[in-house]
Amino acid sequence: MSFTEFLQVRKKLLAAFCLINFTTGALYVWSILAGPLALKLGAVAGTSYTSADLAPIFGIASGLTPFLMIAGGIVNDRFGPKWVIGAGGVALLVGYALASFADSMTELTVAYGVLVGIGTGLVNGCTINTAVKYFPERRGFAGGLVTASLGIGAATLPFVVQFAIDGFGIDAALLGLSLFSGVVIVPLAMMTRPAPEGFAEAVTPRHNGQATHVVSKNWRGMIATPTFWPLGLFFMTSATLGLMLLSNAAGLAQEQIGLTAAAAASAVSIISIANTAGRFVSGTVSDRLGRVPTLLATLTVALCGLFCLGNAGTGDTTLFFTGLACVGLCFGAFIGIYPGLVADEYGPAHNSVNFSILMIGYSVGGMAGPYLMKAGGGALQDVYFTAAGVALFGFLCAFVYLALKRREKRSPALSFTGNRPH
Repeated sequence: MSFTEFLQVRKKLLAAFCLINFTTGALYVWSILAGPLALKLGAVAGTSYTSADLAPIFGIASGLTPFLMIAGGIVNDRFGPKWVIGAGGVALLVGYALASFADSMTELTVAYGVLVGIGTGLVNGCTINTAVKYFPERRGFAGGLVTASLGIGAATLPFVVQFAIDGFGIDAALLGLSLFSGVVIVPLAMMTRPAPEGFAEAVTPRHNGQATHVVSKNWRGMIATPTFWPLGLFFMTSATLGLMLLSNAAGLAQEQIGLTAAAAASAVSIISIANTAGRFVSGTVSDRLGRVPTLLATLTVALCGLFCLGNAGTGDTTLFFTGLACVGLCFGAFIGIYPGLVADEYGPAHNSVNFSILMIGYSVGGMAGPYLMKAGGGALQDVYFTAAGVALFGFLCAFVYLALKRREKRSPALSFTGNRPH
């Protein structure tokens, strides 16, 4: 396909990626599925299971995601997105279907924990990174839109799944997710294709008569650069900060400002909506203002949000929800901007693998956040001070990165590509 033909169809392909990613948001309806599944397994086994007993299954699915993003990224960078996304769609179709027939913890772990985790990882990594390659001149917009689609799916599909469970039962709901995943993802995957070779250089805006682009580094070259560690730690801080509060938003709303359990559920909705909005809006803004300046701006917003949370007392609903929204906006911004930032820094050719490696650090931060929340021992002010400390560490990482970039510009001859000949 020629550059001109690809320019004409890439918007349609981007829309396909958005719909595919919306579908994978079904992974995050686990909290809706866990209760009915616990009752079902308990009835079969003649014992009592709770949602908490099934929690490790979701942990396996979530934990597999970044590693499958790396594996899929290797195939995607070499052969394109079609078969990676298609294989992910088949894994989701089979995983949800087997989960509907699972009668034991082992069967459910294999079906949901392993197969659904594999499918989600393959699809998410491929759609996000290929979208960034399609729009080298608007990487923030493309990455933000596709990641926001995942957030929209995660926010809306729980209502559909709950309706299906109430009307038809847990087995039918899982079969519905199976058909939904297969019917949407697999056919759309067959439509996708890799960006033509040299596409980024051809469409990137020109300065002084020359196209501006960076030499692409593979994962070895990326890790060898001085900028890798501050960028990785910067990404990790956002996950730590966001999931400290996202994982406990409803509990904080009840404990801190005195909401009922039903009303406190709106805290989860607010931070999720802000998270989704942050992915798209900040990605688009970063195309104009720059990636790191936009991230620093959203991190400042998060600090303001922590100040609001720290000063919210019983009945201060507006102040509390404003604080949650600020943190959620920052959390989403990092997810929306980082695919484009990694492509800007290390080139687009190996972006699928490079971004997926950084996602491992993000996952580590995601595990650290809830742990730090628990380590606070129930003292809310300590929790917010800790979160503010994490945000300040993020500023430090960003300033180290910017200092290294200034040094690199002053001494371009000392920059290291890190790639082996190939």
